Amino acid sequence: MPRLIFRFDPRLANALRSQRKNIVKGLVCVALGALLTAATIPLTELAIRSINDAAPTRVDLSEAVPYESQLASKLGLTKEQVREGLQKHPVDPRLSLPPASVLALEWNKDEAEVQAAIESLKQVPTTPTGHREEALQRLGWTCLAVVALFVLKYGFTRGQSFYLSRAAARLAADLRVQLYSKLQRLPVRYFSQRRSGAIQSVLTNDVNVYQTAVSLIRDSIDGPFKAVAALATIFVIKWQLAVVALLFVPVMAAFVQRNGRKMKQDQALVQDDLATLAGTTSEALGGVRVVKAFAAEDRMSTIYSALVERTFASQMRAARRFAQLKPMVELIGAVSLATILFLCGYMAYWGMLQISQIVALTFALDVINQGAKAMSNVNSTYNQVQAAAARIYSEILDIPEETEVFDGTQLPSVAGRIEFRNVSFAYDDGVTVLDRVSFVIEPGSSLALVGPSGAGKSTIADLLLRFYDPTEGQVLLDGVDIRELDLRWYRSQFGVVPQQTFLFAGSIADNIRLGAPNADESEMATAAELAHAKGFIEATPNGFETQLGERGAKVSGGEGQRLAIARAIIRKPKVLLLDEATSNLDADSEKAVTEALDEVMRGRTTLFIAHRLTTAMRADAILVMRRGEVVESGTPTDLIQKDGVFAAMWRSFNSGLTEGGID
Repeated sequence: MPRLIFRFDPRLANALRSQRKNIVKGLVCVALGALLTAATIPLTELAIRSINDAAPTRVDLSEAVPYESQLASKLGLTKEQVREGLQKHPVDPRLSLPPASVLALEWNKDEAEVQAAIESLKQVPTTPTGHREEALQRLGWTCLAVVALFVLKYGFTRGQSFYLSRAAARLAADLRVQLYSKLQRLPVRYFSQRRSGAIQSVLTNDVNVYQTAVSLIRDSIDGPFKAVAALATIFVIKWQLAVVALLFVPVMAAFVQRNGRKMKQDQALVQDDLATLAGTTSEALGGVRVVKAFAAEDRMSTIYSALVERTFASQMRAARRFAQLKPMVELIGAVSLATILFLCGYMAYWGMLQISQIVALTFALDVINQGAKAMSNVNSTYNQVQAAAARIYSEILDIPEETEVFDGTQLPSVAGRIEFRNVSFAYDDGVTVLDRVSFVIEPGSSLALVGPSGAGKSTIADLLLRFYDPTEGQVLLDGVDIRELDLRWYRSQFGVVPQQTFLFAGSIADNIRLGAPNADESEMATAAELAHAKGFIEATPNGFETQLGERGAKVSGGEGQRLAIARAIIRKPKVLLLDEATSNLDADSEKAVTEALDEVMRGRTTLFIAHRLTTAMRADAILVMRRGEVVESGTPTDLIQKDGVFAAMWRSFNSGLTEGGID
């Protein structure tokens, strides 16, 4: 694409190149439409000349004062003498000339001679009839040319609107897909460090601004083309006036550039505040039950109002900056227009400018003013686009992703042996969560992790799924460090049932098939049956096609957990990761989910995160953790007989001191 007035972010420029075909078509239409607008200027002058030539008494438009040539010829005077006399005295409204007696004194001529000259002007039409008809015909063709010109302009204007709108919509659509795909490849730590509402703000507010880059390209062509074409017309008519107009260009450019730098900073603050506001909005809507339960509506309203006011303040700073730009550009344009109009009057006074030229010049100056205002809007939009592009890339697209591990090794077969070998882990802020943890889960066996909150149980699950990598030590699958394995393939070996079930707004079938998109109807039915979910699914009006609503709002907690189990086992995993899937259920739902889990665990390596000791007792082995360290391990029976930490916990549970759990 040709280089534009402004230099875009290279990545944005590359995205725009992907829409080169539509953008180029649109810009051709823009340029031709602008040139057609400028073409109306000489047509206007030609029409005025034709109108004058068609009149019975023709006024010579080349003269500053009507009839000066005829009177000068008849009275033996110079045109300058005639002009000075005509301009000095009040005119007779019948002929737009001063009385003969006044002119006779002015020119030292006999009054009768002057009167005779004036009478000859009344009696003899300046323009012969044939010439008048020719002028009228020329006027007709000129008017048809104007109509034809605007018919063409209609087509080009329609074309530019269609092609550039298509390019903008395609640009935004491709960017949204790119952003969503990128988000799917980002590590879990990215989402734990950012608010979901702030990410959504990038996907909505910033993308909407980003796509206006296409309209920016249009305006950066349309405005200058109109201004340059009109200025070229002025050069043809009176080059002196064009030179004067050019003197104001550096003044306008300097102001626009100075204002633009500050506008970019202000717009960046607006985008940041909008992201913060979107994050708070998302949290408030997601946590509405908690807010109402604590009667915290007023408190949340106060916080939200403060954020709205902060966003409003940043928007007003940007608005003030923009408010300075447009009227200043108009003011500079008005000074330029006034200066040129004054010079037009001066040149007309001395007979250097025709009436038709004055009209054409006025039209040309208006076109230049329109172009200047369009270019001021370009500057504002450019800085908004640059700020939005900076946020899109810094907040999402420039974040390192996990793609580098998608080309690792794939094991020919998987037994399901899991080993943690001297694993330590600390977050970026230096807080240590695990300290030299080691254990093995043999294929087909199960291990339960127990311990208080903050012991490191969930961190072990995160490391096993490679949401994070160990700071020290190794996590191995069948003896191979999982960092050497293809990440997508590796995660496909796991079936995960979380404590808090997340179901998407879609059908039951869509949610189950999330575990295996290519699963057929029979595989889906088998998974639902193994998860003890088939009964309630068939009881729904549309079976597997029943829509669940946002976050699975149309099913109960127990039903949702069983759907999550079906989603986990439909992929036929070698390893199950269960985050106490029964801890938040009533007795009946817990019984159904427990039976489903017992069934799907057979023959699979299973890791429990156990919040209830009854769940831990179902495992082949137990790992007791505290403050990131393993304090005990063994079978449930061995740990009870050992009379250590777990045995004390078990006695407390049985005596009712711990009501079913340890978190």
